[in-house]
Amino acid sequence: MKKLLGILLISLLLTSLLFAGGNKEPAKGTQTIKFGITMGPGSIRTAIVILADKLGYFKEEGVNVEFKEVADAASALTSISLGKGDLDIWGTGIVPDLTFITNGSDLVIFEGTAAEGGAIISQPQNVEKYKNLKNFEHSAVAMVRNQTSWVVTRELMREQGIDVNSIELKYVDSQINVAQAVAKGEADIGFLPVEFANQFRKEGIELVREVGELVPNYVCCRQVTSRSSLTNKREELVKFSKANLRAWNYFENPANRQSVIDLLADFSGQEKSYINEYFFVNHTLLTLDPNTNGIQSFYKAMVNSDYFTGQTPVDISNYIDSSIYKEALDAVVKENPQDDFYKKLAEDYKKYNL
Repeated sequence: MKKLLGILLISLLLTSLLFAGGNKEPAKGTQTIKFGITMGPGSIRTAIVILADKLGYFKEEGVNVEFKEVADAASALTSISLGKGDLDIWGTGIVPDLTFITNGSDLVIFEGTAAEGGAIISQPQNVEKYKNLKNFEHSAVAMVRNQTSWVVTRELMREQGIDVNSIELKYVDSQINVAQAVAKGEADIGFLPVEFANQFRKEGIELVREVGELVPNYVCCRQVTSRSSLTNKREELVKFSKANLRAWNYFENPANRQSVIDLLADFSGQEKSYINEYFFVNHTLLTLDPNTNGIQSFYKAMVNSDYFTGQTPVDISNYIDSSIYKEALDAVVKENPQDDFYKKLAEDYKKYNL
């Protein structure tokens, strides 16, 4: 009986050790990554990060991630720049990131969130006219400030010899006001995120084209952190990126479409029909690739548009670090050698970052 009890105790001990070895709880001493997010409609643009959390991938990879509600990009980037510990990562926008960097903030872009996503609108009778960029000359263009799609379109027109300085810019304070300015004839053309361009058609505007048709894969939302967090939380950031890659793979699998809609609706409080239209009707392009080349081109476009009047442009390559993403990508490729999705990402990395 004693021998039998001894064998049972050893068996239980081995079993407990086996399960302990498979435990994915973050190790003691693991630092928390604090990710900033707004709770308005735009919050779901960080869908990959949201899914990584909802699917339990952060926990499985051994990293604590805490979502922090933030009012806007300026508040988020100020917090990160000051290093108060309130925030580690901001994941939406690119113009504010580059503006803060040019103004002296030691921020580093290390991963993507989304690409493209902008649209050009006009009144229905002018759609064909404004498909020709030459006709933008001497027009009035409405937009909210920091509109990424305008920056890349302006640069394209400048390269084509179009007189961009003849275009009158009308800045408004909301996306609905962009649509209404065009509908009322107060502006000839408007720039909107594509989901709003489709949503506001009832206001009397029509989609001219998506800007991604003109400049494929142009950068928009990127993930940015401070240089100190990049150094002090590097291990956690790699785990964060690895979990995101797994969530991106999940998102791109058509079989998971309804699950994606359900999870994002649960997180954001948005209607499922809105989630479906946002990602699967409007074809919002999600991407984690930092796209170093694209960021450099975009920054050059901002400089050429005199966006930094009074400021000295920086060498933006010093504020991009694709190694976090690359290390995480190498890890998932190694763990999933037959996965075609990860193989393609590895090839894309060489195209966009080397």
